[in-house]
This record gives sequence, C-alpha cells and structure tokens, in this order.
Amino acid sequence: MYKNIIFDMSEVIITGIHGVEKDIESNFGILADEYEKRRLEVNSLFLDVMRGKITENEYMAIFLKDTGWKTTEEDIKRIIRNYLGRPIAGTKEIIQKLKNTNKYNLILLSDYPAEWKEEVLKKREELQIFNKKYFSCDFGLVKADLECFEYMIKDSKINPKETIFIDDYKNNIENAEKLGIKGILFKNAEQLEKELNILEII
Repeated sequence: MYKNIIFDMSEVIITGIHGVEKDIESNFGILADEYEKRRLEVNSLFLDVMRGKITENEYMAIFLKDTGWKTTEEDIKRIIRNYLGRPIAGTKEIIQKLKNTNKYNLILLSDYPAEWKEEVLKKREELQIFNKKYFSCDFGLVKADLECFEYMIKDSKINPKETIFIDDYKNNIENAEKLGIKGILFKNAEQLEKELNILEII
C-alpha cells in the first residue's frame, strides 16, 4: 500500500529552464539550438549550481565566456526568471486531489538553485501543499546522485516500498527504483492521472 508520493517540480508542476531557449532567441537573436548546445556543454557546472557548490553568477560568467553573444549575464538571468514557474497544465489539480484524500504524505524533491528557490516559492503558493520540500541546493545533492534519494528517505523516515516518485527524467526514476521506490515517468498530466488510477491511488 502506497503512503508517500514524491513529485519532481520542474517540468512536472511548473516550468524549469527547458524551453527558455525560445524566449532567449526571440529577445536576443541567439538561435535556440545554439543556446541549448552551450547549455549542454556546461551542464556539469549547472549541476554544481543546483548542489549549491557555485553561485548562479559564477556559472553565468562561464556560460557566456567566449560565446560572442551580444547580451549580458543579467539579461539571461532576467529571461530565465520570467520563464520559471509557469504551471504545467493539469498537475496542480492532480496534487490537490491527492491532498484531498488525506491518505498520502506528499513530498517535493527538486534539483534547484538557491537563487531561484525563494522566488519560485513566493510565485507559486500552491507548492506549500507539500508536507515536506527538499531542494538540492539545501543539502548538496541532485537526483543524479543516488545519495540524494538515500538522504531524503532517511530524513523523511519513509519506507521506499510504500513510495511513488514522479519525475520527467528517466535517469532520476531509475535511481529511485534502485532503492525500491516505484517510479512514474511524467509525460503530461493526463498520462499521470491514468497511471495513478491504475495503481488505485486516485
């Protein structure tokens, strides 16, 4: 019997950075493919931002170095902040249904930079619905680190066998499943609701 449901945040509940390249292109003329290529080149550094090991400003300085783009760190940060936190259609309603059952311990587990955390919590008040919230910047681990799930399990005192984890990234699902957690790969809210119905969660 499932008692705990863990949700990823970015691209499941609200928008993260995926897709922001289109806004960058429309504002600064930097091709979306070019921006995305550069993002992937320095992705390991962005993971360190989310682990709280380096600051957003340190990352941005490296991100823009030698690109030749006619924009500034502050320009890019402004577009990203405007893009963050847009609701993913239908997910909020599913989480509210789960909350209304009074059956489940709802947990948020997010890879997220410290510089964005307070801002998005203010912007999206519905995130307060979760019983517990874990942000990678607070404990130095991201979901690519198996230790991230070990930390969350120990801190929240949950049984992995009684737990479902919902995320849009397959590797994160696989890490959770290594510890006995049931994973659901998120594609959209309609698909998620169908899978939760099959499991007789809602």
